[in-house]
Amino acid sequence: MKFNETVLQAMVKFEGLSFEEAKLTYKRREKLSSTAFCGPNRTYPAHDAAHVRNALARLSQFGKRLKPAVRASILTCLKRRAKRFNIEVGETIDGKLCLIKFDETLDEKTRKKWQTEIDKCVKHYFPKKNGDGK
Repeated sequence: MKFNETVLQAMVKFEGLSFEEAKLTYKRREKLSSTAFCGPNRTYPAHDAAHVRNALARLSQFGKRLKPAVRASILTCLKRRAKRFNIEVGETIDGKLCLIKFDETLDEKTRKKWQTEIDKCVKHYFPKKNGDGK
């Protein structure tokens, strides 16, 4: 399979993937329509709830590498898609994204995993103030 080098480089730059990871996901991405993506060059796929959550995590992690206007555009698109999938998104003071609510239709194992991630995010960015960590 011949890879589009521009798309692969964009996946590496904008999403923090290694070149090998980008190659592995390229074939699956080619089957999606261009409207399934929120980022430039078919980056930040957001065609279902799982990909929206993942794209928000990647944007939070690697978004500082982007120009502010590009980041804002991607975030607007992801928030719109998150709303469609009943995912609430918040943003902390330093620009990190946190999932506030997740889709109630998730299976129990996935729900527990995401709840743990939400709890970590809340504890990290909104610590208790009474000095004893409670």
